[in-house]
Amino acid sequence: MPYMTQEMASILAEIERETNDASLSQSIYFSPTALTHIKRLIEMGGTIITDTTLVENGIDMSLMGNKGAKVVCFIDDPQVISLAEQRRITRAEIAVDYGLAVTGPKLMVVGSAPAAINRMIRRRQSEPMSDVCVLAASTGFASVVQLKERLIDSDLTSIVVRGKKGGIPVTITILNAILREIAKNANK
Repeated sequence: MPYMTQEMASILAEIERETNDASLSQSIYFSPTALTHIKRLIEMGGTIITDTTLVENGIDMSLMGNKGAKVVCFIDDPQVISLAEQRRITRAEIAVDYGLAVTGPKLMVVGSAPAAINRMIRRRQSEPMSDVCVLAASTGFASVVQLKERLIDSDLTSIVVRGKKGGIPVTITILNAILREIAKNANK
């Protein structure tokens, strides 16, 4: 990264400690305004929207502050399931549409579904998304490396685990490290 703040360095150091993987922390990209966006989300009672209930359940809610910020996951919502079947697209794509419809600042967290990353990139091409930040840490699928690079190249505010690294446990670790750093600095 051409820039590195003390906050970013602290977050990356914690991720490295938690995962015992120096190459992981070196592969994480932060948009210049990503941390500012997440801080604003916490302050304004915004929403973290996850692509799996595993990520949703792994977030340390004690780090969310007391301003009303919340975490939601639409992947198992009956309407999402029904619309995905009707339209013959993935639940992740419909869940992104539901997430983007949530008012206020939001962090779209993708630890599993590359289709969710693709959907956000495609939606951004036709509509403004100034109140959206994306944390993308998917792994495993052939197109995921390219999708994460396309996300970096887009103008969406993002935090991206580059390359093939990532997955649900990594996503949870990254998000909790970010929230912990924000909470620590808010108490200063």
